Amino acid sequence: MTASAAAGRLPSGVVVTYNPPAGLVARLRTVLAQTERVVVVDNGSSLPPDLDDLDASDAARVELVALGCNLGLAAALNRGIEQVRALGATQALLLDHDSQPEPGLVTRLHRAMLDHPRQVAVAAPRIAYAHPDIRCRWPSSRPGQRWWFRFAYATEMPHPQPVDLVIGSGMLLDIDAWERVGRFDESLFIDLVDTEFCLRARSLGYDVLAVPQATLSHVLGDVEQRHLLGVPVYPTHHSAIRHYYLSRNRIILTRRYGWRYPNWLYYETMSAIKLTIKVALFEPERARKLASMWQGTIDGVLHDGQKTAGAAGTRT
Repeated sequence: MTASAAAGRLPSGVVVTYNPPAGLVARLRTVLAQTERVVVVDNGSSLPPDLDDLDASDAARVELVALGCNLGLAAALNRGIEQVRALGATQALLLDHDSQPEPGLVTRLHRAMLDHPRQVAVAAPRIAYAHPDIRCRWPSSRPGQRWWFRFAYATEMPHPQPVDLVIGSGMLLDIDAWERVGRFDESLFIDLVDTEFCLRARSLGYDVLAVPQATLSHVLGDVEQRHLLGVPVYPTHHSAIRHYYLSRNRIILTRRYGWRYPNWLYYETMSAIKLTIKVALFEPERARKLASMWQGTIDGVLHDGQKTAGAAGTRT
């Protein structure tokens, strides 16, 4: 159990926005119902998020931090966590602008962190995706298994358990752990920022906890169901720039962590192969996206570990 998890106050929310879809205020209300306050970090949206529909009591608990340009997901998260830490928060609920916590999410994540016998950097909920056939699962390796992993399915987990990694939206982050582990890596800009933090936290002795009793509604790209040799697959239709960062950052993380976590490397390699097949067979602009994936792979190999990725106005 972490020291900050033992504190009695509610966490604060950190919501990162970039041209958010309609319904942001309604989603913020669901976050406010479970948190002390919410910091909205806007990453250079074309128009600032419209928060005028918040009533006075809710608006007093929401702070908008406008970055002015797109500094990337990692930078936005770090700015938001810094802000809630300065306001006294010891835990932060991290959310994308299209994610919505179900009732009781924070309470269940917090309780799981309290009850866990080891230090926890982040606890994460079950993800309810927009497509009903996508099952929430986490890669999970057992002690002593270096070359193999299995999926832990939320529907088959009666209790919270440590897993290898979780997605960033819905994370309940221990801010003391964030300070010790280090900030989210801004050189990655967007994709696999959460993966890198989980791997780094685990390398320093923290657990990453999956809590299937808590639920987050989350949108994963523009998902559709297709079939390949009779097996359902789910193309996400991410933009070419997202495929660039996925490919580039996967190579960067392989160089950093592949030797330590070969089971994660196996999982990530299989994910890359499946993603490439889905793009090549089912997505529009496949030539452009495949070219971006190739360029990202090359840049990942050449990456010197010092450059900060992303530029003002980069679309994600």
